[in-house]
Amino acid sequence: MLTRCYSGSFKKKRTTYEGCEVSDNFKSYEYFYEWCNEQIGFGNDGDGNPFQLDKDLLIKGNKVYSENTCVFLPQEINTLLVKNTASRGDHLIGVSWSKTNKAFMAQVNKNKGKQEHLGYFNTEIEAFNAYKQAKENYLKELANKWKSQIDERAYNALMNYEVNIDD
Repeated sequence: MLTRCYSGSFKKKRTTYEGCEVSDNFKSYEYFYEWCNEQIGFGNDGDGNPFQLDKDLLIKGNKVYSENTCVFLPQEINTLLVKNTASRGDHLIGVSWSKTNKAFMAQVNKNKGKQEHLGYFNTEIEAFNAYKQAKENYLKELANKWKSQIDERAYNALMNYEVNIDD
């Protein structure tokens, strides 16, 4: 967390962390340690996979790590919330152009990164809308799967999560 916010070399590689900061409380190891141990999801998912600290599910686009903005999420959920703007290309999120089919193609990541093909579309916006619906539905499915193991705030945020055209 501190490296992500304050290491120049880290932020050069991962530009999405530019402008991120850590609250004064979280800068105190003792406070942060106690806070973590009180949180639902701190630890692992039962299969030995550690939950991950997330700062921007509760407040989309948030840049501050704090007790009011952070929750622990299983990797299966957290990886779906990462924006890969640099690797996306020229199209809307979830959309690419198929030269073979001469159409816009929509895909969504599911089941630990496996891509699910959603179809071919005449317009980019139609493909985006298919992606948006599929991703929002999948996040709700995962929210229900993990409901008993994640913070209620995280559950509610996932159930109300909206994919925006500028994501």
